[in-house]
Amino acid sequence: MAEKPTRVVPVAWRFILALWIPIWAFFLGWPLFKNPSILVQSLSLLRADAETRRAWAYGEGFDTFLRFCKSRLPEGSRFRLVGVDYGSIDKVRAYYFLYPSIVDEHAEFILVYQTPGYRYDNTSLYALLNPGCFILRSAQPAIP
Repeated sequence: MAEKPTRVVPVAWRFILALWIPIWAFFLGWPLFKNPSILVQSLSLLRADAETRRAWAYGEGFDTFLRFCKSRLPEGSRFRLVGVDYGSIDKVRAYYFLYPSIVDEHAEFILVYQTPGYRYDNTSLYALLNPGCFILRSAQPAIP
């Protein structure tokens, strides 16, 4: 029985790999060489619990605001978020984090983030985290 000849990688492919691997290693290691604290931060995040990782990813202020809203909103309530840009990932993070509650244009609760002095007709203060972050409750019945 004849043995199958092994395929040798063409010279061009070996040359490309010989160049690509050191370049890849350089760009992988360069951020650590430039700023070694990234490695320390990454290792501390690996050992951290889920809440600490979420606070780091969301930002301390936004995470505090979301936990405040989660603790104050009745489960399954409808809310609207003010103070977060429309296309921001923070808006999606808030919707996900506050899930049993549902986003609605005609919401009973208005969650106000870093917008001091925000007012809306026929609402009253429901809960206050600080002067810029609070929850307003609508006095009007919700529109189905």
